[in-house]
Amino acid sequence: MGIYLMKTQVIKSCLIAISMFLIVFLLVSCSFSAGESTTEEYVEHNTGNIYLYEEIIFADEIYMKCIGIKVVYDEEGNYVLKLQLQIEQWTTDFNVNQQTISPEMFELRMVDMNRRSATSVFIESLAKATISVAASTVIGGEVNVIEETLDFASDYISSSIENSELDEGMSISAHEDSFVEFDPYEINGELTFVELSFTLTDDFLSSTKTMVLSLDTANRIERNIFLVLRPNTEAYLVNFDLNGGSPDTDIDSMNMQPGVIGNIPDLTPKKQGYQFVYWTTEKDNPATKIRNIYFYSYEENESFTLYAYYQEEIPLAEYVNIGEPIVFKGGTYEISIESIFFEINIDVLNEDEEMVELEATEGKIFLGVNINIDKVLEGEKHTLDNDDDFYLENDYVGEGVSDYYGYIKGFESLKPIDDYTWIGLEIIDIGEYQITIYFEVPEEYNLTEVLMFLEVDFFRLGYAKSILLQ
Repeated sequence: MGIYLMKTQVIKSCLIAISMFLIVFLLVSCSFSAGESTTEEYVEHNTGNIYLYEEIIFADEIYMKCIGIKVVYDEEGNYVLKLQLQIEQWTTDFNVNQQTISPEMFELRMVDMNRRSATSVFIESLAKATISVAASTVIGGEVNVIEETLDFASDYISSSIENSELDEGMSISAHEDSFVEFDPYEINGELTFVELSFTLTDDFLSSTKTMVLSLDTANRIERNIFLVLRPNTEAYLVNFDLNGGSPDTDIDSMNMQPGVIGNIPDLTPKKQGYQFVYWTTEKDNPATKIRNIYFYSYEENESFTLYAYYQEEIPLAEYVNIGEPIVFKGGTYEISIESIFFEINIDVLNEDEEMVELEATEGKIFLGVNINIDKVLEGEKHTLDNDDDFYLENDYVGEGVSDYYGYIKGFESLKPIDDYTWIGLEIIDIGEYQITIYFEVPEEYNLTEVLMFLEVDFFRLGYAKSILLQ
């Protein structure tokens, strides 16, 4: 997703010449187009359509927005349309959608739309803007030149979309190597930015219909983004409601211009016993999480409000914590966690009683847990194994924690790394037994932000107990 730089001075010179030709062509085309247009007011707006910079929801919980657009030339002199997408899965219930996102899911299509000029005029305008911005190095790595063509883009259409029926045969698949497919559910709540590329055909350039980015799967879960700005967008005001919190500094209202994406202020409201997580467009509705600021308005001086959303922090006094014991078999066993730590490399004993060094998988880290097992009464002997003795969980046995900050939906139960320094250890005699077990976890699992619990299950599931790793 970097800047597309011209590789040779010869190509640069050719592009400058081409851009001069396109400027003349654009002026002629726009003049001709304007001569054909009417002076009627915009018809009733179809708010169900999604345009550039506006968010679609795909498969119920995947939020997607086209935030960048430009046109470049390939080595054969063809127009290549490049789009940048912002994608985030945001799961707010227990039904996690495990949808893979890949380039094969995206197509360019053409739909009926009342507008003034052919697609070629819009593409040439984007190409001219791309050359201009790249030459001035203002583009800064972003795939985004829409602001350079904002006036023309707003004049590109004269009413809302009449229908979105596919013009049969008029579709272009995204380049297969546009981006590496990924599973957004594995990084729930994190933004991913991908780039799509399409080589435009003559049929597209000569069409009098409007380009649409279509997202589809074999299950026919189709969504469309119309690759123009929503018409008649006015400047507007954005206010911030702290929703019972207090600011760490003042949060001023923002004046937003049409056709501009704004960044959410990097400020964190404070609320006793709660953790600020993000801003929403509806008060106390986590499903309306906002990722950046972009609204559309048809009225002058319209205002929008963002609300601070919080999650309750887990009350430590109500749970067993590090240093506190859990008791099994009528007080025969007292088990506690002495400390926890993180390592990239660890030494473990394999089944052949050889010490081997393990390196964490890329993107992961080893969580070490130092455990003290105190056998204080005779009887009820136990031999440690890695079948069901220890688990790393996002749940606390017998208690619901899903409403607390740090709970992760879809968290997979983890068993420790096999290590025969403790596997097979017989706990027979009264005394203290100290072991260290390791779990391989994602490296972003900060224990202040992710709820994790050690579940101990020596004597069947009915006797399982948990310790909070905080």
